[in-house]
Amino acid sequence: MIRLRWSVLSAVVVVAAVGFGPAAQATTPVTITVGQAVTGQSGPGFAGFSYEKDRIGAGMFDARDTNLVNLFRLLGPSTLRLGGNLVDMVAWNSNGTGGSAKEIAPSDVDKLAGFVKATGWKVLYGINLKTNTPSGAADEAAYAAKALGSGLAAFEIGNEPNYYRSEPAYETSYGSYVKAIHAKVPTALFDGPGSASDTSWLTPFATHERANSLAVLSMHTYIGPDTGASISGMLASTAPGGTLSRQWSALAAAKAAGGIGQWRMTEANSYFHGGAAGVSDVQAAALWALDFMYGIASHDGAGVNFHGGTSTQFPLHYSPIVFAGLNPTGVQAVYYAELLWSLAGAGPVRAATVSGASSVSSWGIGGNVIVNNKGSSPLTATVRLATPASKVSAYPLTAPSLTSKAITIAGSGVTASAAFHPMPQQLTVSGGAVTVAVPAGSAVLVVTT
Repeated sequence: MIRLRWSVLSAVVVVAAVGFGPAAQATTPVTITVGQAVTGQSGPGFAGFSYEKDRIGAGMFDARDTNLVNLFRLLGPSTLRLGGNLVDMVAWNSNGTGGSAKEIAPSDVDKLAGFVKATGWKVLYGINLKTNTPSGAADEAAYAAKALGSGLAAFEIGNEPNYYRSEPAYETSYGSYVKAIHAKVPTALFDGPGSASDTSWLTPFATHERANSLAVLSMHTYIGPDTGASISGMLASTAPGGTLSRQWSALAAAKAAGGIGQWRMTEANSYFHGGAAGVSDVQAAALWALDFMYGIASHDGAGVNFHGGTSTQFPLHYSPIVFAGLNPTGVQAVYYAELLWSLAGAGPVRAATVSGASSVSSWGIGGNVIVNNKGSSPLTATVRLATPASKVSAYPLTAPSLTSKAITIAGSGVTASAAFHPMPQQLTVSGGAVTVAVPAGSAVLVVTT
């Protein structure tokens, strides 16, 4: 398995083209110039996962599952959020024997801790709010904090409380839970409010709770219900001025108003209730996820936890990792987007100007560049790099069509055991620019040193 480290990736171009045509279709020439204004940061851990909390008791997270460990590790160290609807349905049982999806027992948390240590990831650990008490929450939090150690990033109180509490009522609950947890874990940090698509909670919560150990301002979002899923709607959802864009802007504004260290989409994916087959699990979803991550990064966001895994509620078509029971059997669209983003590395995010095609957007990450083509024609993209480069390699993310699951990066898929053997193409830099051919419905990662 080849592991590409961020430290060796100094410049990147990602080009996502939407739409397909005949093989002989004319190529559209595009010129991209990266600006200097910084709108955010992309760092290690930007692309993470969100799983239902009952998966802890079910035994999904086991250091002996080398396939799942390696699939996590291939993305580099990141953040696993454990919550979802099931967080408010699964109770903590300090005397439980473990191994049941219906409750969380000490041995289950110990197994999770071993998995987290093996992967190098950190955990946003959800705490039941609906059917719990502050003292019960504190008991679980104390055990989780001890077991997870440095692998614990923060606690999250409840899931999408805007569906069953008012914002002031949730703040009251949050305050009582924080107080009880701090009595046992004085250094505990928290994320919140974790409201679903409702931005009205963000500024009051950030302002009121900034001195109450709120480390991460969080929110959840989806495009809409799975019954309305479509590739065209998914790809259009990230357009400037749309619902998602307004959410990102609201989060950035609330973070600044409250003086919070970071904001993060701790649960997100394409369409809620598991997404839709043929939309959320195909190449189009990989291209959508790239746009979605850029939207977060360009609005000063710290990252996203794409929801996935398995659920007792409904099939999760959008899951980055595919499972048979508790066993990973492979990866699909969103995972490939996360992998490409992770390979792009860390750095300041910058806007770029595009000439030659009105349907193409572009941005920079450090000395890297991302170009996103919404048109139906293949591109010849001439990218004017922000920093000098002498060596260039291209990693195409390709599939036969937008509706295909046969996705590869630089000619290699990712197997269930996380084997990944990309064979990048070598390009030439001339006059501070690099030209790359981009097939329709594909993405290309160009790495320069």
